Amino acid sequence: MKFRTEIEREPLLQPIDCRDKVLFVGSCFSDHIGSWLESHWLNVLSNPWGVLFNPASIAQSLQRIQEICKNGYSDLGSDNNEKKTAQTFELHEQSGTFYSFDHHGKWSGKNADELQQALVNLDKTVADFYNSTKHIFVTFGTSWVYERNGRTVANCHKFPANEFTRRSLSVEEIANMWSKVIECDIQNRSGSSGGSNDKHWIFTVSPIRHIKDSLHGNQLSKSTLLLAIDELQRRHPKQVEYLNVYELFNDELRDYRFYDSDMVHPSQTGVEAVRELVSECCFTPQLQQYMREASPIVRALQHRPSDTESAEYKKFMADTLAKKKAHLVKFMSP
Repeated sequence: MKFRTEIEREPLLQPIDCRDKVLFVGSCFSDHIGSWLESHWLNVLSNPWGVLFNPASIAQSLQRIQEICKNGYSDLGSDNNEKKTAQTFELHEQSGTFYSFDHHGKWSGKNADELQQALVNLDKTVADFYNSTKHIFVTFGTSWVYERNGRTVANCHKFPANEFTRRSLSVEEIANMWSKVIECDIQNRSGSSGGSNDKHWIFTVSPIRHIKDSLHGNQLSKSTLLLAIDELQRRHPKQVEYLNVYELFNDELRDYRFYDSDMVHPSQTGVEAVRELVSECCFTPQLQQYMREASPIVRALQHRPSDTESAEYKKFMADTLAKKKAHLVKFMSP
């Protein structure tokens, strides 16, 4: 007798393999999955601009990168190639700290010039990674956006509330802006002699509820995101797939034991359930085996004894590092 409603677990048509590059962008859920794979030595880049919750801010960030991949990138102040992208960011100061409304608060600083250069260098790094990335894992958190002077911001950085207007994106708005992102990548690839692989877009909706929008408002927001992704799948069936993490939490794991003490974020048990779903649906059999064999080595390397200078611990670490090397040779060698 079954005591819960189990969701469908359908493997992706284009699963992730051991040597694939994966870019994770979006909400903290995307960051969590990316960090998990990164800790197991896979070739991933996780939320380079910081946590971005709404579809518009994520799309704007990726469009900057696509422009760099298409035209190249000129150094700040350089005019030797008019076609190259010369991106600069509008920085805003508050209490002696500069912020960018295109980035999470972790990208802030006391020196505007240094922050500007750091953001430019960041986009260059992301562009280099994006150009040869096979999978892009996108997690939408909310359809609600804050706009400043008519432009969506990624983070308000605790600036005065009267500087922003708040509204919800529509299904059509989200689908249209993301169709441009996906189609731009296809066009860039077809017009390029090399560099960019076929991009596979894996979309998810974060199961974390935005209760500050009210429970009803949160449901409307999540529904908008789900409908927008469904429309993207209809428009781009070869490029776009959906991973049903949202349904896992809201239909299969309908119990607060899967939530942390704040009753919003997943507990460790919930995290393990999500990882099982990602592994089962998103990984090739080889990558599933890779993760199973890597996990005990990762745990061993994370062990911290009371005496790190002891001969026993040094031998333990040497043996564990040798296991890691053998593991990578086994799965990562061409």
